[in-house]
Amino acid sequence: VVNKTSLEVCVKNLCRVIDSKMPMPILSDILCMVDEAHKKITMTASDLEIWLHYQVELKECEGGGSFAIDASLLEASLKELSDQPLTIFATTESDNIFRIKHQSGETILPMDDPSEYPSPKWVGNTATEWKLDCGVIKRTLKRSLFATANDDLRPAINGIYFDRSDGKMNIVATNGHLLIHNEEDDDNHDGHFIMPKKVAKILPELMNGSDEVDVLFDERMTSFAYGNMTLVFLDIEGNYPNYRSVIPKDAPHDFSVDRTSLIKALRNVAHFAPSSSRMITLDIHRDETLTLFGQDTDFSTEASDTIDIDYLYPDDMTIGIKADSLIDVLSRIVEKDVTVHFTDPSRAITITPNEPVYEGETVTALIMPMLINE
Repeated sequence: VVNKTSLEVCVKNLCRVIDSKMPMPILSDILCMVDEAHKKITMTASDLEIWLHYQVELKECEGGGSFAIDASLLEASLKELSDQPLTIFATTESDNIFRIKHQSGETILPMDDPSEYPSPKWVGNTATEWKLDCGVIKRTLKRSLFATANDDLRPAINGIYFDRSDGKMNIVATNGHLLIHNEEDDDNHDGHFIMPKKVAKILPELMNGSDEVDVLFDERMTSFAYGNMTLVFLDIEGNYPNYRSVIPKDAPHDFSVDRTSLIKALRNVAHFAPSSSRMITLDIHRDETLTLFGQDTDFSTEASDTIDIDYLYPDDMTIGIKADSLIDVLSRIVEKDVTVHFTDPSRAITITPNEPVYEGETVTALIMPMLINE
């Protein structure tokens, strides 16, 4: 006997791991292992690179064992039921039938042979252990995911890099053209791993609240444990680029701007950027204004928008930039004002929030400029 809502939440989250095209038919199932002594059921979903485990408390339990059941059918059978205790019979020794009895009827589903399911994976005993804040993980993954690459030749940049060193936790994403660097004060042990993109999409949806997350990782695998959930995955192999070396240390120029005003101006002008490059220009003026200009010569269209900035340097400057990248970066920052740091039109620009909302957190976004064809 199990609570319907508790079971449904777990099944819904387990289905996030399962793809429509799995390498083995049995991977469309959820593996269930019933522990009679502790009145728990452990449910597992996997795609052979990710293993998501949930432990669900049972109100009553008679008998133990394991079985596999189609994930989509189980999710559908629970979806329309009201919150109530469900009585489930899983007869594995005779007809392999999974029967759900509820207040107004019952649902019967077939079960599959659990021995066909690949063995669940867990991180080894020699792993490094971290404790991370749930809120930090959620907001940094959501802020950084868009900056990952899809590069078959450089798989390391297809994921998000976790690197603890020099008393800081660094969470980094880059696609070679832009980079997001999240830095937090931290007292964990040094270490690093690369999280696959699929994990970075799933993980924030599995956690609520602000509790600590237990992280274990070795040379090949990493696990995130939170509440009754444990997510285990294979790390992306390879060396991550030296992200510190590409972030300019002392850009000689900068201007401060209201983030919302800049996003609005960008969206106004971006419609008229060339479809091939999406490039617009930022004309930075010593009279403390910024003019954004987009032009598509193929269609004889152009647009400009001017906003006020805080700029205290005597030189005007024009920088070409991909409008969509700048909008993406600014949309994932929550602070009111940002500062744009730059050296010249050919070198990387960086963007930092003026007054970080979260204590101990530093966010730096780097964008490579585009060559302006005079």
